[in-house]
Amino acid sequence: MQPSPQALAQTGPVIQVRIELPAALSESLRLAGQLIPNPVDGIALIDTGATITSIHAPILVTLGINPVGVATVGTAGGPQQQSTYPVRLSFPGTPLPGFELPQAIGCDLTGQVVLGQRPLVGLIGRDVLSQAVLVYNGSAGMFSLSF
Repeated sequence: MQPSPQALAQTGPVIQVRIELPAALSESLRLAGQLIPNPVDGIALIDTGATITSIHAPILVTLGINPVGVATVGTAGGPQQQSTYPVRLSFPGTPLPGFELPQAIGCDLTGQVVLGQRPLVGLIGRDVLSQAVLVYNGSAGMFSLSF
């Protein structure tokens, strides 16, 4: 796809992600002889306005991940309480490392679509970006993310 300032401004910086069980939970299921759910692949938006990475809550339910806490998050409608979940987040098809996140926000991204109606599965927040270099070159219509 050719870089385009208009396309980047419209869609934002998005990246392919894989959401899966954290290693400790996978190992616990393996030792108990239980099936480990398949990871979920999708598109995430890099969101410098998000303090904590957020994952579409139905994905977390599908993976069988239980909440580990609650966080108060600021939204356009005011503060809200959201459950937090441990997850493993990786970036298939890239050399970027994966991350074990002890707390990701479970959120509702229903209806949020990009790139020809592909649903968003998450928002990459500053908890992940704090370990990265993000360069957003709006005039060239491209961005880069490195760790």
